[in-house]
Amino acid sequence: MRPAIRKSLRILPPVLGLLVLAGIISGLHGVLKHVRPQDVFDALGAISWREFMHALLLLGASLALMMVYDVPGILFARRLVSAPGLTPRRVALASFCAYALSHVLGAPAISAAAIRVRLYAQWRVPPAAIARIIALSGSTFSVGLGTLFGVILLLQPTDIPLFAHAVPPWLLRALGAALVACLLLYVLAAQRRGVLMILGRSVTLPGHRLACLQVVLACTDISIACAILFAVLPATPDLTYPRTLGIYLAAFTGGLFSGLPGGIGVFDSLLLLGLGFYLPAPTVLGAILLFRLLYFLGPAAVATLCYGGHEVWVSVSGAHGREGGR
Repeated sequence: MRPAIRKSLRILPPVLGLLVLAGIISGLHGVLKHVRPQDVFDALGAISWREFMHALLLLGASLALMMVYDVPGILFARRLVSAPGLTPRRVALASFCAYALSHVLGAPAISAAAIRVRLYAQWRVPPAAIARIIALSGSTFSVGLGTLFGVILLLQPTDIPLFAHAVPPWLLRALGAALVACLLLYVLAAQRRGVLMILGRSVTLPGHRLACLQVVLACTDISIACAILFAVLPATPDLTYPRTLGIYLAAFTGGLFSGLPGGIGVFDSLLLLGLGFYLPAPTVLGAILLFRLLYFLGPAAVATLCYGGHEVWVSVSGAHGREGGR
């Protein structure tokens, strides 16, 4: 591939993300025209302590899942190559840092892979094993996102008002059926534990048990993340959890494909457009702001401290080791 083409492909995702963001902002102009910052802060202050504590409990469960995200990948790597044993503390550190930081750094596949390579290489994990951990861990979230999105579209397409008003329900159900079919094909193909050829490249499959573990882990993770948002929204008869989940999945998918760090702007705008059918804009914006602080910025700040502390410890222990060897 020519250098000019490669360069164009590198800048294409952020350019598309900015164009999508510009289009969404244009669509939100009418919604935000009469919203004052004070209205948003008043809505944020109206969230009760009970709702806040509920959200914190759900966040704790979400953090626990972040710490085991690499488990399927590690089991997959041990099945194929000889790799040294990893303590639960190391697995939790790599999983949590890769997950939490990749969501705010942007380009999750690249940033999460870089963090995993750095940590697992320090622990003397062979490159082949690291590659398998990255491949399975990096695909787990996408598997869960596609699964839940497919189920929602197949069973209740009208629960995604972002599209249901412009796209016929039968077309949304067809898309949902296609996503669910892709998942079933993946699990069935993985059951063979063989090698699959995709675009001329051989892809080793993990086996149906690990594939099912991926689905359960990711679906649970995404469902709990949405429950955090749902916990800080005021009770509304028409806004059920499944409907909120549909809006959340659409917003997260849009933010993911935008290529912007944390889906900034795109994710929030799509949430506002979807939830705005049921709640006033200031109320939705206040809930989104709190959700951003709890689910994105909070874990990312903790992961930064953990990762930075680990790097300092490695540097100090390495320096002591060199001094002792003199």
